[in-house]
Parts: sequence; C-alpha cells; structure tokens
Amino acid sequence: MRYKDGLKDERGMALVMALVLLTLMGVLGTIMFKVTDYEMQIARNYSWRQDAFYAADSGVEYAQTDANIYTAIGLGTINIPVGGASLAAGASDATGTVEFMASGNPPKGLGVDATMFQGNYYLINVTGTGRSNSTLGLESSVVRIVPRP
Repeated sequence: MRYKDGLKDERGMALVMALVLLTLMGVLGTIMFKVTDYEMQIARNYSWRQDAFYAADSGVEYAQTDANIYTAIGLGTINIPVGGASLAAGASDATGTVEFMASGNPPKGLGVDATMFQGNYYLINVTGTGRSNSTLGLESSVVRIVPRP
C-alpha cells in the first residue's frame, strides 16, 4: 500500500511556523531587554554605594587625623565635622561621632614606656551619604598615645 497524496491541507503551515518563530523571537528580545535593564540598575546601585563608602571613608580619615577633635572631646562625645569643616564632595557627604571610650596602657609592641604614656581609646562612627540617598556606615577605633598626667 502506498500513500500517494501525503498530508492534505498543509498550505497555511508556513505562515503558522513563521508566526510561532516571530513570537518566540519577540519573547527572547523582551527578556534580553529586561536583563540588560536589570544589569544597569545593579551597576547604578553599586556606583551609588561606592560613593557612600568613599564619603564614609573620608569621614573616618578626617576623624582619625584632625587634632582639633581630640583636644575638644574631653571624656565625652563630639560630632564631626568640627569647626565648620565640610566633608561634602559633589553629591556625597559624611557625618558622625567620635566617642571617648577609656584610658589605659598603650597597645603592646609600640615600644612606648607604659609608666610615662597612656593610650586614650576612641570609637569613630561615620555615616556616608551618596547619590539618591544611599548610605553606608563605618566604624573604627583609634588609640591616641599621650603622656600620663
């Protein structure tokens, strides 16, 4: 027995296949655009977070090196920046506190005579603010070696 005619009514099959392929390509294109947009959002958020980190890092550096902070703090807490200084750079800014924690012997290994010098221990908390209100907090500690009273 031989099949002579093949499939009947296959005249519109090419159109159906073309429409199915176009639909699949359209869906894939839409997915690619969504993924690209999502990747751009990730990169933008990373950049904003880096701005906030750099602002907070500059605030910590300022708090560690500005001698005015440690002469004015006494045994309490002081807000930074001090004395009208500004830590703003572009869209970034930093604020924070330096808090006196304790006095005691200086850290070991410095070669400092513990009978003549003491260590004043401070805690630095800084919040950096970047673009689009992105924030990041850093905490650091500092020991200032001073003569014993």
